[in-house]
Amino acid sequence: MSNFILEKRKEFVFSIPNMKLNRNNDVELRERNLNMSQEEQEKLGINKLTIWYIKKNVSEGKTPRIYKKILTRIK
Repeated sequence: MSNFILEKRKEFVFSIPNMKLNRNNDVELRERNLNMSQEEQEKLGINKLTIWYIKKNVSEGKTPRIYKKILTRIK
C-alpha cells in the first residue's frame, strides 16, 4: 500500500490469504448434548447451566462454545 501511495507502483495489489477454520461441529457431540439426562450430567460433574446454554445454542443452530474442561468430560 505504501508503494502505491508513494507512486512506486501503478496498481494496488490486495490479496487475502487462505485461512483454515477449525470448527467443532461433531454431530455425535451435538446429539449427545441434546439427549443428556440430568443424572448423566451430574455423574460427569457438569453444571446445569452449562448444559442448558449448550442445548440452547445447538437448538438455535449456533455453534456451541464448549471449553476443554467440559469437552473432556463429555467425550
